[in-house]
Amino acid sequence: MMASLEIYQRIVRETKRRRKGRREWKVEIPNDVMEEIVMRLPVRSIMRFQAVSKHWESVIKTRDFGARHMANQRSKDPKLMFVGYGFYNICFDQMDLETTSLEESLCFEIEKINGPMEISECCDGLVCFYCLTQAVRVINTATETLLPPLPLANFQRLHKAYPDPDLERDQRLEDDGQRPVPVPFISFTMFGFGKDNATGRYKIVWLYNIYPATLNKKKKTRCEVFDLEEWRWRFVTTRALDHHQILSNQRPPCANGLLYWLTGDEQGYPSTQTKLIVFDIHTEMFQVTSTPPFITPDASSDKIGLCNLDGRLCISELKGDCEQEFWWRVEECDKWERIFSVDLNSTSSWFGGITSQPLTPLAISKDNNKVVLSLTHQENLVEFDLDPDSTVYHLYYSGSYGLAVPYFPSLSLSFSSF
Repeated sequence: MMASLEIYQRIVRETKRRRKGRREWKVEIPNDVMEEIVMRLPVRSIMRFQAVSKHWESVIKTRDFGARHMANQRSKDPKLMFVGYGFYNICFDQMDLETTSLEESLCFEIEKINGPMEISECCDGLVCFYCLTQAVRVINTATETLLPPLPLANFQRLHKAYPDPDLERDQRLEDDGQRPVPVPFISFTMFGFGKDNATGRYKIVWLYNIYPATLNKKKKTRCEVFDLEEWRWRFVTTRALDHHQILSNQRPPCANGLLYWLTGDEQGYPSTQTKLIVFDIHTEMFQVTSTPPFITPDASSDKIGLCNLDGRLCISELKGDCEQEFWWRVEECDKWERIFSVDLNSTSSWFGGITSQPLTPLAISKDNNKVVLSLTHQENLVEFDLDPDSTVYHLYYSGSYGLAVPYFPSLSLSFSSF
């Protein structure tokens, strides 16, 4: 990286000299070699490098260059992005995975937030944030590109038109401590965000149980897809899901062009008849499969964890003995591979006791062979040594934030016009 930066700086200096008519020396580097050098630069250096010439501006803006840059980023450890928000702003803090040092911080002023905010999985450096009845926004924090608000999905418009009293089932006491009043509580499935590997297009996939439930007693689910290049929501068929409904409050992971959900019961609550719903982002077709054989046949869906770990689908089960086993899908040989297990007794001091929810692995450090673990609604992160003989856990990070996601700085959507 340092060598690439030095060459980059030499070229910039030489360009400035040429503009002033002083040609003290000349560097002749083949274009393909130069592309490899530029591709390894930090995102902001690449953005500045466009000013060198129209040729390099056109090269950097191509989808192929962006894809190669992203592949290079993925060969390294990811960053961790911590997202926090207030009523009128949202902030993104980028942290180095190995040192936990803060590298960058970025804040945006936004429309007043009405209700809980949700954050999507990160896809090629892009993150979505949204509320149930407010427009989705897509941001690339590396280039500070914030797309215009998306049109509301039909699902969001329904929630505006048909407020559900069941969503106000939680209670709190008035200041006098006597009279209970309803507290709005939003329980819904977050959408999936991923990339069509065949076309390179980014899509939001919002699969949800029919709301309100009285609208259609035969059909259990609906799905809306938003292609960022089409800039519109459209329905896709869920006929393959048959009578299945999805578990509420899950954030579907995307891995290798596929999105994944767990099924729930008729109200979206955990079920012991859990299936895996798979959506192909390219063909836009669903299929329902059984959970892998290492998952207990009658395991409750709230004891099963799904996530993208190092670009692969990772699935785990929290068992009754407080052990959680983690497996991931090895696409090259079409099989599952056990990667590690965690004793929740050993993490209880950082997560407020022995949790009834499965932990989520955020990222694996290739440099020091450790994994960072998180727990929903808990602000501590725990580091676990992946050495087979190790049982060492450490507090990795403690702080106030809304969500932490693994993140690779990218050029995605930086040159698109919307």
